[in-house]
Amino acid sequence: MEASTNGARESLCPSLSQLGLYGKHPIHEAATRPLHVVIVGAGPSGIALAIQLKSLAHITYQVFEKNADVGGTWFENRYPGAACDVASHAYQYTFASNPNWSHHFAPAEEIGEYFKAVTARFELYGCIKLNTEVKRAEWDEEGGIWAIDVVNYATGEHSRVTGDIFVNAGGILNAWKWPEIDGLGTFDGPCLHTAAWDSSVDVKGKRIGVIGSGATGVQVVPQLQRVGTSVTVFVRNPSYILPNVGEEQKQAFQNDADAYTRFRKAVEQQMNGNFSASIKGSVAQHEARNWAEKAMREAIVSKELQDKLIPDWELGCRRITPGLPYLKAVQEANVQIVRTPIDRISENGIHTKGGAQHEFDIIVCATGFDTSFRPRYPIIGQNHVDLRDLWREQTPEAYMGLAVSGFPNYFTILGPNCPIANGSLIPCIEWRSSAKYICEAVQKIQRCQIRTLDVRLHMQKSLNEYMQNVHRDLVWTGNCASWYKDRTTGKVTAVWPGSSIHYMEAIESPRWEDYEIEYCNRNPYTFLGSGVSQKEANGDDLAFYLV
Repeated sequence: MEASTNGARESLCPSLSQLGLYGKHPIHEAATRPLHVVIVGAGPSGIALAIQLKSLAHITYQVFEKNADVGGTWFENRYPGAACDVASHAYQYTFASNPNWSHHFAPAEEIGEYFKAVTARFELYGCIKLNTEVKRAEWDEEGGIWAIDVVNYATGEHSRVTGDIFVNAGGILNAWKWPEIDGLGTFDGPCLHTAAWDSSVDVKGKRIGVIGSGATGVQVVPQLQRVGTSVTVFVRNPSYILPNVGEEQKQAFQNDADAYTRFRKAVEQQMNGNFSASIKGSVAQHEARNWAEKAMREAIVSKELQDKLIPDWELGCRRITPGLPYLKAVQEANVQIVRTPIDRISENGIHTKGGAQHEFDIIVCATGFDTSFRPRYPIIGQNHVDLRDLWREQTPEAYMGLAVSGFPNYFTILGPNCPIANGSLIPCIEWRSSAKYICEAVQKIQRCQIRTLDVRLHMQKSLNEYMQNVHRDLVWTGNCASWYKDRTTGKVTAVWPGSSIHYMEAIESPRWEDYEIEYCNRNPYTFLGSGVSQKEANGDDLAFYLV
């Protein structure tokens, strides 16, 4: 696939003067509207979309990746114990299965190698500019194109590229951030963030304070417990931690493809069948919560620790994490769990409410990412509206997690209210779902000679009203603090109000009627061409309908 060249260019929208009144071309002729797509991010989403775009005629694309290689969060996260918290056999593309994962929950390095291998297999590296970060993207209303400013960190070069379609595949767990705690910068020792781990810092024999008890904290604490003199974990909000899932589970499928297919299908079936337990007050929720609480009580001997670590809200309100090593580690003599809220940090350590001081040699912040959905850089749509400002002033809202009203020819993968916690995620990203939808939109723009495709604002608002109403009955509006919710309004902004399969079916057939469409020509039927079909133009079977 041909990569783009830098520099601005005019929109390739044809006109009647170019095509003639009826157009000298067959119906839906792609050659009359070559398009260029700019993709930001070469993580699982960007890779899946690039692979799908390879099959489209007269489409070029360019991927910009800020890191030195592909993989997104699986390239960046290298803290001790970093791993996937869903089954590895389900965290891979349907078209590129790997039966040979070393663990049921594979380490980050192995997952990163998988995405690099897929990128190489589909020959995508030639279309990916590594070490190149997008700094600004702006919709050019007059030209009908996106103008995107990028910087190449390897060369220091700043440049502007343009595209007919702009896709944000930067992901949700991408922009890591420090916790908002007074005095964080005053600590005298090393202060590490799990998403930007400094492997040069020696943690052996040190007094270590860990802030955070989400999936990252659950993974890093057992590693620190083994080498640290003491480890103190500050738990603001406990999570359901499932202890009886086999982290070391591995089966040999190298010589039995059928057995692996059955195994993977069983894993996906189990993940996708959990939605009934996400309904508040349901029998499935009651049974699942009792099961999870019972499993945690059996794994934790101390009644004091049980009270500190077992939640009292709906199962699934916060992300569920597999963590038998964590539940074992926190019961060791050199680990302490602190539930008292942190007041401030000083040069010697962490001070909690009430005046207690905990002195440390190292502080580890397992506090995650900016999950507000606000972009890292300006994305300027119609009427000079910056998406960062729009989603700062109001709760982030999108259309199907894929598009945003007022931002023509702009798409995103895993935008607000995407299926991030509803079952198997990768199938919702790849060619059967989000990437497929975007490719269908690209073809719609191309074949029908559309200048702009923009979600109707009232349809976006109606969808979001529907979603929040449904969420009232789902666990994600439960009585817990969670990054799934908007911090200001409490609305659920991260999760789709249904199962992953429900999401796939919802976007399977795009509702073009939900979009405001502006055509390239005064007469929108110019795409019909000169009366010749594609089959006639290509010399195909003209009695195909008899087969």
